[in-house]
Amino acid sequence: MANVVSYSTVLKGLCNEKRAEEALELLHMMADDGHGSCTPNVVTYTTIIDGLCKAQAVDKAEGVLQQMIDKGVKPNVQTYNCLILGYLSTGQWKEVVRMLEEMSARGLQPDVTYDLLLDYLCKNGKCSVARKIFDSMIRKGIKPNVTIYSILLHGYAAKGALADLPDLLDLMVANGISPNHYIFNIVFCAYAKKAMIDEAMHILSKMRQHGLSPDVVTYGTLIDSLCKLGRVDDAVLKFNEMINEGVTPNIVVFSSLVYGLCTVDRWEKAEELFFQMLDQGIRPDVVFFNTIMSNLCKEGRVMEAQSVIDWMERVGVRPDVVSYNALIDGHCLAGRTDEAAKLLDVMPSVGLKPNILSYNTLLHGYCKAGRIDNAYCLFREMLRKGVTPGAVTYNTILQGLFRTGRFSEAKELFLNMIKSEKQWGIYTYNIILNGLCKNNCVDEAFIMFQCLCSKDLRPNIITFTIMIDALFKGGRKKDAMDLFAAIPAHGLVPNVVTYRLMMENLIQEGLLDEFENLFLAMEKSGCLPNSRMLNAIVRRLLRGGEIVRAGAYLSKIDEMNFSLEASTTSLLISLFSREEYKNLAKSLPEKYHFLEEVNK
Repeated sequence: MANVVSYSTVLKGLCNEKRAEEALELLHMMADDGHGSCTPNVVTYTTIIDGLCKAQAVDKAEGVLQQMIDKGVKPNVQTYNCLILGYLSTGQWKEVVRMLEEMSARGLQPDVTYDLLLDYLCKNGKCSVARKIFDSMIRKGIKPNVTIYSILLHGYAAKGALADLPDLLDLMVANGISPNHYIFNIVFCAYAKKAMIDEAMHILSKMRQHGLSPDVVTYGTLIDSLCKLGRVDDAVLKFNEMINEGVTPNIVVFSSLVYGLCTVDRWEKAEELFFQMLDQGIRPDVVFFNTIMSNLCKEGRVMEAQSVIDWMERVGVRPDVVSYNALIDGHCLAGRTDEAAKLLDVMPSVGLKPNILSYNTLLHGYCKAGRIDNAYCLFREMLRKGVTPGAVTYNTILQGLFRTGRFSEAKELFLNMIKSEKQWGIYTYNIILNGLCKNNCVDEAFIMFQCLCSKDLRPNIITFTIMIDALFKGGRKKDAMDLFAAIPAHGLVPNVVTYRLMMENLIQEGLLDEFENLFLAMEKSGCLPNSRMLNAIVRRLLRGGEIVRAGAYLSKIDEMNFSLEASTTSLLISLFSREEYKNLAKSLPEKYHFLEEVNK
């Protein structure tokens, strides 16, 4: 005869097979059974709640929780943990806070529940919320464990809030929890990766005070940071110190130091270290060499990167497509697109087939150098060789054609793209719209924009900004204003460029009160002005004879530690060299009063 154990086994099987809805129906059958032998217990209900949460049906899971409470079955910590994981998986962290309060009211002590919540908040950039919950734990007498401290420290480090790290570390010690290697390495690595070497060394001293010696992670991070700062001699000293302390370097440490030595042309030392690595039984693979080559190429040291190929051949490691792609990228970054093209041509002869990234890298290099004919030839070569161009390929070619004034070819290409069955992203459409607008095809661009709004593909704020700018320049001011007003209805917020375009137009139209109100609204929304915006506002106001208002925005430039652009400085000197403006210089901030003396 079936009992609760056999039912629970079947329920678990259904949930494991992602058939939570069927499991829920079976639960209802159990609950309706009048014999009592199959009455669901806490394990049964928790199994269903877990299955529903994993199926993203968290609302139904909470309904089951309420059902079990109504039936007199008390949920346990595991029951709540399942729900909490469900809410976190759907981003509903505030519901988790409510769950924690409910647990506390039921006398349940969370085990890993706080860990789950704080980890979610920190990984989603909500460190300040996580800290408030952490502080509330302490007020409730809940003693955070080392895992919780590590979660918060890692959150602060990832966010770049490094100033908060020492206090939290001190609090941890004050609360009687000894930091371990993992804790110290979180803080140490955060400082080292930001090139804050003095702060990192202070943490290293603290680590030693707690009886802990630096491990391979600590030394590896420090050596990598020193090399990237060009302090290669210091990195070598730390490497030697590491060896003397009995810490065995791994392939990551060797990779960092070999790269550092290469950047300062110490090839003999780099080679010596390379063979020391081999003597220790560490066999470098193609990833090791590619990492060094890629870093060198990004630093513009492509010739040094090319020399790494010789090392690869000496130890029998064959360069792969990634190796060649790194070199192609390095040559393109250095403007040597002919050298990059030669490498692409050589690849088949060494048994390597160029991939889409190989072609895209060279395409981008050609377009950046203004060699659109070469880019277009390469694009056609891709098609001939059966390499299917992706969105990045088309975007690169489109931008290159528009930038070099090849409008008819760009238009032919994007029309063919739109006719194809391929789905294009908003980034591609932004390139097309911008290209159309820059070539005085604003009406055509506006029709395309309106079509986009009626499709599933949602325009972003860049799309709106492109169109607002074009409409203003095309004299369609009402359309531009209407489009700006429609931004919130599309779930978007203006960015600093959108606001600048609107404000410049309002000033030009003499609508100064509307301009001031919009500036205040922008600040209230959390969007801060940048240097370009403030300089543009000052120039518009000066040209309109609004000297006092211009002075107010000159003060903002100073307050935000921005600099005057050359065109702003030139306009100030030009205006105040005129007799009718000299007496108005006192309306500006004091540092500009010298303009009274211009041409005296």
